[in-house]
Amino acid sequence: MSKTNSIIKKIIDWKVILGIQAIASLALIGIIFKLGALPMQYALIVIAVVALLCVGTFFLMKPSKKKGQGKIRNIIGKLVSVLLSVALLFGTLSIAQGTSVLDAITGANIQTQRYTVVVLEESSYKQLSDLKNETIETVSSVDEENAKKVIAAMQKEESSIKTKDIDSYTTIANDLYDKKTNAILVNESYYAIIEAEHEDFQNETRAIWSYEIEEEIKDISKKVDVDEEPFIVYISGIDTSGPVSTVSRSDVNMIVTVNPKTKQILLTSIPRDYYVTLANKGKKDKLTHSGLAGIDNTVATMENFLGIDINYYARVNFTSLIKMVDALGGITINNDVAFTGFNGTYFAKGNISIDGDEALEYSRERHAFGAGDNERVFHQQIVIMGMLNKMMSPSVITNYSSVLNAIEGCFETNMSSSEITSLIQMQINDMSSWNMVQKQFSGHGVLQTGGAYMPSSKLYYMIPDDNSVAENVAAIKSVLNGETVE
Repeated sequence: MSKTNSIIKKIIDWKVILGIQAIASLALIGIIFKLGALPMQYALIVIAVVALLCVGTFFLMKPSKKKGQGKIRNIIGKLVSVLLSVALLFGTLSIAQGTSVLDAITGANIQTQRYTVVVLEESSYKQLSDLKNETIETVSSVDEENAKKVIAAMQKEESSIKTKDIDSYTTIANDLYDKKTNAILVNESYYAIIEAEHEDFQNETRAIWSYEIEEEIKDISKKVDVDEEPFIVYISGIDTSGPVSTVSRSDVNMIVTVNPKTKQILLTSIPRDYYVTLANKGKKDKLTHSGLAGIDNTVATMENFLGIDINYYARVNFTSLIKMVDALGGITINNDVAFTGFNGTYFAKGNISIDGDEALEYSRERHAFGAGDNERVFHQQIVIMGMLNKMMSPSVITNYSSVLNAIEGCFETNMSSSEITSLIQMQINDMSSWNMVQKQFSGHGVLQTGGAYMPSSKLYYMIPDDNSVAENVAAIKSVLNGETVE
């Protein structure tokens, strides 16, 4: 017998094949326990099934004294064992990949400052080297340390470029439009300041170079036993390019109050233009401007305004909403009013099924309604509720890995992965339905000057209605106290 044949014979020996199946089984069991999302009784069932499969293939492959019949049974046993090993390893890899993604989107402690060299759309500049020997304007005073890093990185790529420090983003934007400078260096989180005077700034300009700086932020979570105690999550919805950790104004602001005992979730939306005292400035401005100093500043602003503790936050990039909804296989929403969206999609009244593109159109439309932005905020809540309902359904819970893979990069939270898996385990364990309630803060709009970030500019603000604030805070506290809110 040749050496090659001898090796092949050893590889296809039933003991080797069964050993591989046993290793694959142990790997699957190990990753299931590492994930921690499966309740113990279900984990024990998986162990029992895997063990029975090993025992079954053992009896199939075990050599028999009856030569003819035993040989056929042995071949079938080997084939079954190989197929089971492949399936077990595939399952292990899928769960391991999902676990890796879960680790990536939880425990968020990084924020990204994104700086961009911007030119007018009509200009001939295409790349940084086209600005050779030019002087571009920037605002270093906002964050001198990061500005120095960005300028150094830019000049490393094109050493002849010089910078001129200006006192405000409004001024450098005006200088760009007036062609007093051919390019400006902007921290993208301050686009909100520029767009107050140049509403279509992003469409009228073009980015030819960008640089990102990652900063570690302190853990501001206030941890609780999430499957036993009520908790609050602040959801910040941004609509920007780059990573979801990018420091940006918050276009969508929701307080999600969860009581795992009463199975109630209260979604409370706060208008982006709400006139509140910013934690970092000690002065009033639009809520959305609190995001210019990072999500921790928005959380602190909300805690001060509402007089409550926010346990966790989550950041969602709404431009990635399509991907998230499609990963869930679409969602069902209860639409309150029939309308046609800006892309021409007709949304009938009542329960309708929508895909990712439709969800984005539905959550962005505001011109079709007399209530404008208030109705848009309400529809964003409806989309979130549809996603939560789908996420808690058995079909998605058992297919969580592919869902997690789809939302990587569009979602992150400072909740830990163990807290997320604890919630998954609780839901698998009782498969309870949840009572979801929507509310939103109201007020009246005014045009006025005096905002913390742009004190000289006349901007639109929404002045909070005291009764609305009191009612919504009371509802949040009722859910925390285990009372039912309708």
